Amino acid sequence: MLSRFFAVVVMMFWQSSAYAISNIESQRPGPPPEGWSGNLEFSASGKSGDVDEDRYGLGGRLTFQRQRNTLFGVLSAAEAKTQGVKSADESFAHLRWINQRTERVAVESFVQFQQNEFSNLLARYLAGGGGRFRLLSKTDQYTLYLGLGAFHEWEETDLGTFTDKHRVWRASQYISYQQQLNEQVNWFATAYFQPAFGDADNHRALLDTGLLVRLNGSLSLRLAYNLRHNSEPPRNLAANPVIDREKTNTQYTTSLRYEF
Repeated sequence: MLSRFFAVVVMMFWQSSAYAISNIESQRPGPPPEGWSGNLEFSASGKSGDVDEDRYGLGGRLTFQRQRNTLFGVLSAAEAKTQGVKSADESFAHLRWINQRTERVAVESFVQFQQNEFSNLLARYLAGGGGRFRLLSKTDQYTLYLGLGAFHEWEETDLGTFTDKHRVWRASQYISYQQQLNEQVNWFATAYFQPAFGDADNHRALLDTGLLVRLNGSLSLRLAYNLRHNSEPPRNLAANPVIDREKTNTQYTTSLRYEF
């Protein structure tokens, strides 16, 4: 039965495609069992802003847990077409190590890569770390976490007439809340804020919220709304056509998640 499910999911991936994971909190295992675990997620989504499109795709996470240490990786690759024209070509990889120091405090470090042709992003690399603090919690009801850290960003952008490269240090701050509405439904909300050191006008923000509906022991339905803001999106007035990306973009996602 398990092999049949994987075959169906792989067929869905090759027949549709286009999935990108942007909120790591939504993929964070907690608390995972000892040893290996993970998930696969098939999605259908729509986007407005830079590109208006309908998308389908597949993503996943693999986790290894031993005592107080957790290592997990998230990987996706996407390509989509809208009315016969390619409208998405992107990839994403994230690797994170977490050490649980106490019940309320953890330290973590991470590396990340992503590219997105239709946002003119040739490559973006991140390396950083920080602390994660549990502010509030009540078993089987709600949790509230605060994350504080920093990362170094290497970014290469195609602006049509030239390629822009830059490096910058950014603060990384997030707050993540989850509430169990009933035995089957969990509400989640995460907000990120990433300002550049020494330049408060250069910042990025993300809001991700939605519902996770458990269908059975392994299968869940995820409904999410995503809003991103970039104070300095790619812009090149000399390009033809002019590159003038929106500062704020939104996306909704409906996905089917299988835990193993």
